[in-house]
Amino acid sequence: MSLHSNQSFWTKTAVSYQVPEQLTESISADVTIIGAGITGLRTALELASVNINVVVIDSHEPGWGASGRTGGQVNPLAHTVPEKVIKQLGDTFGPRMLESYVNSGYELFNLIKKHNIQCDAVQNGWIRGAHSQSSVKDLEEMQKGWAGYGLDISFIEGKKLHNLIGSTAYDVATNVASGGCIQPLSYSRELARVAVAKGAQIFGNSAVKSVSSKGKEWQVITEKGSITSQWVVFCTNGYTDDTLKGLKQTIIPLVSVQAVTRPLTKSEYASILPNGHTLADTRRVIYYSRKDNHDRLLFGSLGMSEHCNGSDKKRLHAGLKTVFPQLTPDDLESYWGGRLAFTEDLLPHIHEPAPGILAGLGYNGRGVAMSTVMGRILSERIIGKKPEDLAIPTTKFKSFSFHRFHKIGVYSAIKAYEMRDAFDIRFR
Repeated sequence: MSLHSNQSFWTKTAVSYQVPEQLTESISADVTIIGAGITGLRTALELASVNINVVVIDSHEPGWGASGRTGGQVNPLAHTVPEKVIKQLGDTFGPRMLESYVNSGYELFNLIKKHNIQCDAVQNGWIRGAHSQSSVKDLEEMQKGWAGYGLDISFIEGKKLHNLIGSTAYDVATNVASGGCIQPLSYSRELARVAVAKGAQIFGNSAVKSVSSKGKEWQVITEKGSITSQWVVFCTNGYTDDTLKGLKQTIIPLVSVQAVTRPLTKSEYASILPNGHTLADTRRVIYYSRKDNHDRLLFGSLGMSEHCNGSDKKRLHAGLKTVFPQLTPDDLESYWGGRLAFTEDLLPHIHEPAPGILAGLGYNGRGVAMSTVMGRILSERIIGKKPEDLAIPTTKFKSFSFHRFHKIGVYSAIKAYEMRDAFDIRFR
């Protein structure tokens, strides 16, 4: 059974939620948020909590995009070593960015506890396995660097590692104790529920047609209504379009594809990731997996289609055989995908291209934790914090070169990266 691209396995197990009504009138607010994913909903929650009149609109419903289709892994560190982040951002914003990553897992799980968010949250750690001998050095550099900035990251090797993952696919790995996983669609829906309880308004099936200045305010026009507000916040990440000119070109949308197994037997379920860790590896075309906290295993990688097409399925099948050979492709029951937003520097971005216009996006596969952080930071800016005092720098748009050809480039890159991953293993 293959699910449609706007669905995932999570739709079967998520908390129930009434889809918000469509915006059909002209209203006013202090803040309009475009995008009801994790970023937009966390922003709305924080603003509504201090009695700011906030409206969230989405072309579909809360969690429809990658926020509700992600693997739900909470991975609290960036893609590179801290020294490089500081070199990229400088001595002020570099350490702030690192602190945001290090604390991101705790921030998410503390938010869940604070608001009693029902999303099958498990904070038992994130294991990242070395797929080849040459990648062990990279893990060593990451462990040393991030531990130096306070991340609870340690090494696991040999039999202990094999027992923790239920596989001998990796002999060396790091474990970030503050990592974990959630049911992402439940998390998104619950953020929406709590935001509304605090006073936020959310409208679904309300695609934005235009955003334009109206005196000292901004007017957002939807299919059947409009909102006038002092602030407009773009929280669209991998589904960013051309509504805000230039924003789409700052990110490359990549597709994360996943599959979920049939219900496993009790012994099968207990033998794989027995302590509830999440798992990923050092491949360029990553393999990642976790249990759903009930009776299934999810397995993912990078792909090309949100429908998880033929080549994507083959990649998932090959990955499952590699990481968990005790299972077979026939054990996979449904497939889906969602768009991630990658930035050129592999770090999240904040933009404020005009007074009252704000955007936060670009989580590079770390979206569950960092979009939660981003929502808070965006709310801090709206409440009155100056850009120079935020944890993430406010930057001008920087377009990817040849952005219009990115689909061709992504396809070529995935093929090339797969070859390099295979080369690493063969000649390790």
